[in-house]
Amino acid sequence: MTDLKSQRRMAADILNVGESRVWLDPDAIGEIELAVTKEDIRKLIKERKVWKKPPNPPSRHRARDRIKKKRKGRKKGYGSRKGSKKARGGETWVTRIRSLRKLLKKMRDREIISPKTYQKLRGQAKASRFRGKRDLKRFIKDQELNEKPLEGLE
Repeated sequence: MTDLKSQRRMAADILNVGESRVWLDPDAIGEIELAVTKEDIRKLIKERKVWKKPPNPPSRHRARDRIKKKRKGRKKGYGSRKGSKKARGGETWVTRIRSLRKLLKKMRDREIISPKTYQKLRGQAKASRFRGKRDLKRFIKDQELNEKPLEGLE
C-alpha cells in the first residue's frame, strides 16, 4: 500500500475538512500518488477522484433508548428535572384542554349545549374547572345544561 498522507492532508486543506473525511478513489491510487502540488489535487477533485465524505451526525440510538425509558417512567428523578413543578405540568394541561375543547365544540355543533353555555364552559375548562371529559359531562348533567341527551358522545 502506498503512502498518500501528504495528498490526503492537502485535499483536507482544500476541502476544509479533516483528513478522515477525505475519500480517495481506490481505482485512481496511481494518479493520486503522482499528485504533488495542491493544483494537482484540485484537478483530481474536479475529476471526482478525490472528494469529501458527508459528515456523520451523532447517532440517535442512545437518544431513542432514553426516550423509551422515559415513556416507561424512568429517568424522572430530581437530578433530571430542570423546570419547577408547575412548569413541568404544562404538557398535561395542554392535552386535557385540547380534548375538552374538542368535546365542547362537538356538543355545540350537535346542539346538545347552547352557544352561550359553550362559552361559559369553555372559560371554565381554561381555568382547569374540569379534570377530564368525564368530569365535564358529569357537570353538564348535574347542572342540567344540556338541551339534548348526552348519549353517543366520545
